[in-house]
Amino acid sequence: MAKIICEEKNCSGCLACVVACIDQHYDETAGEALSCRIHEKITTETGLVRYTTRTCHHCADAPCVKVYPTEALYINEMGLVIPVRDKCIGCRACEAACPFDIPRFDGEGKLVKCDGCAARQAHGLLPACVRTCNTGALKLGE
Repeated sequence: MAKIICEEKNCSGCLACVVACIDQHYDETAGEALSCRIHEKITTETGLVRYTTRTCHHCADAPCVKVYPTEALYINEMGLVIPVRDKCIGCRACEAACPFDIPRFDGEGKLVKCDGCAARQAHGLLPACVRTCNTGALKLGE
């Protein structure tokens, strides 16, 4: 299974991946859209500014899936960790279990996380963030 990888040295901080993610996962009537990508601006000790974007690692043995009491997360046939919004009870067990600090929660207390654009990948398309990245910072890899 291919995962979305960020090569930080190529990230320009343009936020195109964040916009693409929101566009892919929300329709125009969504009042409070939240990107599945976490975008960070980092200033090093030398004053150099760099950017990074991160998202779910889609762990093969995902601790978040193991601890979720309502099966609101599962691993699909492509190996992607998929959230099921209707089953999320907002317990945040996945947040506590994730070693990468990835799970986020919207205004309703529901889990928001990357699904690897599973529907796009199932049709042979790139995830929206990878397709949109104009610097090549985001790619599919192992």
